[in-house]
Amino acid sequence: MQHSGDQKKTIYAVLPGIVRRGIERLLRMLATLGVGMTVVAAQLPAASAQPVPQQWIGYAQMAGTQFEAWLSDPASDAAARLQAWMQGGQAVPPPLIVRVWVAPSGQVQRVEFASLGQAQADADLRALLTARALPAAPPPDMRQPMMLELTLHRSETH
Repeated sequence: MQHSGDQKKTIYAVLPGIVRRGIERLLRMLATLGVGMTVVAAQLPAASAQPVPQQWIGYAQMAGTQFEAWLSDPASDAAARLQAWMQGGQAVPPPLIVRVWVAPSGQVQRVEFASLGQAQADADLRALLTARALPAAPPPDMRQPMMLELTLHRSETH
């Protein structure tokens, strides 16, 4: 299903220190939680802008796809709590910038983001993004952290 404007769920592959000009559509609306992820560009002076290596872009896209799967995992208690919190009637939080550090093993070592405004929701999101290793190691020369814009939406399914 295609959406327009702010309803469109996309991922933009950019890593800190580099401005990404091209945008690639990657993610679709999640059936259970309704989460969209977008990797956003860091602002740099034009003189320091460099092309982003394709392997970094591919890795960021793979990470976004994996995070999408973890956030929609029906077997995950943390995902279920986060979904219930989103359905609880509070205001939808603004997009979060999530900084992600990945170890050479592929394990997500650390994430940083502004609070969702509820301690359990923060803990659940952190747990979902750090509990497992990504399927592949990051490219050895990839700059970190990856900067992801995470947009949470109420589920459209009941």
